[in-house]
Parts: sequence; C-alpha cells; structure tokens
Amino acid sequence: EDVLGSVMCCPGCFSVFRARAIREVLPIYASNVEKAKDFLTKDMGEDRLLSTLMVENGWRLEYAAGAESSTFCPDNFGEFYKQRRRWTPSTLANLMALCSNAPKVIKNNDAVSIVFILYQAA
Repeated sequence: EDVLGSVMCCPGCFSVFRARAIREVLPIYASNVEKAKDFLTKDMGEDRLLSTLMVENGWRLEYAAGAESSTFCPDNFGEFYKQRRRWTPSTLANLMALCSNAPKVIKNNDAVSIVFILYQAA
C-alpha cells in the first residue's frame, strides 16, 4: 500500500501521528455512534477509521521498515477467528467509504491516485 500511495491501517499502539493531523480528524473520529456503519468503523476498527480519515484529509501514512515493535497475537485458531470476525466488517466499511469518496480523496491527497483506489477496491 505504501508503494501505491498510503498505508490504510496504522495500528494505534504502534503509530506516531502529527498533532495537527489528529486535530483535523478528531471531530469525526470522536463523534458518537449513531448508525450501524458508525459501529462498524468506530467500535470494531478504530485504528482503520483513523487511518482512513487521515488519508481522506490529505495525509500520507507511511510504512517504516526500520521500526521495531512487539505485540500479543492470537495464539490459537479460535482467538484468531474472533479477531478476524471483528476486523473484516470494519475493513469493508472503511474501504467502501474510501471508494465512495474517491474523487474527494484523490483531490485532497497527492499521494493517492486512481490506481491506489482501484487496488483498494480489488
């Protein structure tokens, strides 16, 4: 994704953002859940929503190959399945939002092209 334009999901605990970027998207990011779509994006995939909002507002999210981090991963199939069952609807909801706002995203973000949008939609 980074090669095509921007990373689309920066895990919150392993990411560093400019304060100005957070301030720009905070009103939408911190708003209440009012619709099913909001539940999918805000409660089930908040890091992906934050990343999507930043890309929509013109920020380029980059991959840093030299970064080191550690985390707890699912250590059995049942835990892995629960994680994916939670993340998949959120991923789809954010990708639909990105694709439906494609003209705005391409206009606002020099790092995003139609090729990037098509890659996300595929």
